[in-house]
Amino acid sequence: MSSDHFITPPKDPVLRKRLEKKLQEYQTRMTGKGKQWELWHPELAHTHPDYRDACYKADVLKAVLESELPMDTHSLCKQLHARYGEEFDVSQFVNACGTIAAYCGDSLEVPTGGTGLPEVK
Repeated sequence: MSSDHFITPPKDPVLRKRLEKKLQEYQTRMTGKGKQWELWHPELAHTHPDYRDACYKADVLKAVLESELPMDTHSLCKQLHARYGEEFDVSQFVNACGTIAAYCGDSLEVPTGGTGLPEVK
């Protein structure tokens, strides 16, 4: 990364398509189909760690894809804290930023586990 709290939007159109598909995956995870929080009120769903993981990754990735300039994670952190209040989990947000930075090529870290970036045709 150019700085430890910025994520640069990728210029490569194929990578952008893969990231857009990944964003759809995160958004699908947030619906909770077959998960414990599927029928919970959205404000209660945010109390579940798996929901927060998908939610923060979707929030970060959406912000990166919508930005033309490097996205400031500190600014986004403040916005999400205001949105989620006391349920906001900074460590999960930092993990989400690291994962998305790696997917965008802004990190030497390689995400382990998870489903990785989907292929596009």
